[in-house]
Amino acid sequence: MRHVTMKLNRDWVRFTPDGKVAVVDAIRALIAEDDGADRIWESLKEKCPEFEHLCQSYNFQKKRMDSVVDGHGWEKIETALLDYIIDRDSTK
Repeated sequence: MRHVTMKLNRDWVRFTPDGKVAVVDAIRALIAEDDGADRIWESLKEKCPEFEHLCQSYNFQKKRMDSVVDGHGWEKIETALLDYIIDRDSTK
């Protein structure tokens, strides 16, 4: 079975056949910025190394593995993402 891609506002978000979401895609869709999602994901993993254990790697494209996470894991990442955005915006 192939993965599924869905459009969320103006961004495409990829899902595995079993429903796991591509983390960077979801971050990009939520922050509504063209770039920066990879950088934010790296920052979140530095702050919360346990996120690595919540994720699996999935091959959406040849020769590239992407981090994917189930709904439970995404809830944890999303909470940290919102805290990250609040902290980032308060220092501007």
